[in-house]
Amino acid sequence: MRFQIEVNNFNLDLTFKPSFISSLYQKIEPNHWVKITGYLGGLLELRQIKPNILEVKSNAKLTEKDLRIKVMLETGLWQGPYEDMVNKLPSSIKPQIKALSEAYSGVRLPIAPLDFTHLLIAITLSKRADYERFVLNWCKRIWSKYNGDIYKLSKASINELKEISSSYQIFQLQKTLKSFIELINHLPEKIVKVFGNPKSPFEEYILMLPPKVARILLINGCWGLGPKTVDSLILSTFKATDFIPCDTHLQSVSMRLGFFSGESKMPNSNFCSKFICDEFNIYDIQPCPLFKNDLCLKAKLSYLGLLGGWVQTLIYLHGRAYCKKLNPKCDICPINNICPKFGL
Repeated sequence: MRFQIEVNNFNLDLTFKPSFISSLYQKIEPNHWVKITGYLGGLLELRQIKPNILEVKSNAKLTEKDLRIKVMLETGLWQGPYEDMVNKLPSSIKPQIKALSEAYSGVRLPIAPLDFTHLLIAITLSKRADYERFVLNWCKRIWSKYNGDIYKLSKASINELKEISSSYQIFQLQKTLKSFIELINHLPEKIVKVFGNPKSPFEEYILMLPPKVARILLINGCWGLGPKTVDSLILSTFKATDFIPCDTHLQSVSMRLGFFSGESKMPNSNFCSKFICDEFNIYDIQPCPLFKNDLCLKAKLSYLGLLGGWVQTLIYLHGRAYCKKLNPKCDICPINNICPKFGL
């Protein structure tokens, strides 16, 4: 099957490059990607043949309608262009965000809910490891040996794990996967009372939950999963574009660009595992005091709303290219004309 999708303000490479969805694909050449694992692995090829045309090829036994829906999700075309929504933001930050969106034009937020466990693996491995240099290679070995099966991987021997890598991240991954698998047997009563008993596979139950509830459950119940990791997982599998994976890099760049003032605390697992990121009680879960009092970085940036994940992605791309935490390349930065810190 082959068909084309008309696109507007879309760039396949810039969309996949900063996304964990890229771990499921192999880049063949610029704007040409083939899916290698997960749902439709080996059966889906995407190629942007013109700025406004995305070509889809597949041997999957799906109707064009069903395949189109899947492609729209995995390319981020289910939402956007986000550039059209920038005018809804406060005037004080519009110039900065418009400049970022022009410098990295065509970024969307792809999601792959049917590949939840594959993405759990890739995102867990990314903690304190360079994604492009190490994580992608680790993932390819895992896809080849286990095809993303978390149950087989959780039971792998030490020697089998060493065939992937001797890095401690691989052994910590196994511990995280074991705790995720066991979580189905240790759900809080308030979760079961509102959303019912879990069914297998457990990831389907997680995807049924409201994103903010899923966030608390995963941070509280899974060893090794912190706020940034879980926010990345939700941003990659839910239609929750307001989720913002926070790290010190986002903190420093957004502060330089004037996105918030004053001090900000990083999301803290002790709070994130107990409270909801909101000002109000939801599902009998209390609001986070850090969020409520505008002390947390997520709270500071919450005014971005549905543009939060998109802006975070733009900042990630800009930070890797120019606005590094140490020794930023301010003199050649393409948006230094609107940066409040340039020249200071």
